[in-house]
Amino acid sequence: MSDIIADLLRLSEDPNADPRSRRRQTMNRLVDSLLAMADSQFGPEDAQNRHSIIHLTTIIRDMTGRIADADDATFSAIVREAAMLIRSLERRKADAARFTVH
Repeated sequence: MSDIIADLLRLSEDPNADPRSRRRQTMNRLVDSLLAMADSQFGPEDAQNRHSIIHLTTIIRDMTGRIADADDATFSAIVREAAMLIRSLERRKADAARFTVH
């Protein structure tokens, strides 16, 4: 598991935080991670992909409160999908690096 996903899934450093706060922290970490990946992985030739990731993060950021209030199954599904997206982006970056001449 990548460091980004491990950090994303680490709900809170404060064991006394309420579940909604931990979920909100998780979604904020997700948004931050995706924005960082969009900035670092996509160049001018990938403008559409970068725009798609930024658009997705905007939607997630706008819905953070509702996601934090979602039932356990829905919240888990959202986090699982986010983890798969991050893994996919990491694989894409690793594949591109194999073909890059240094």
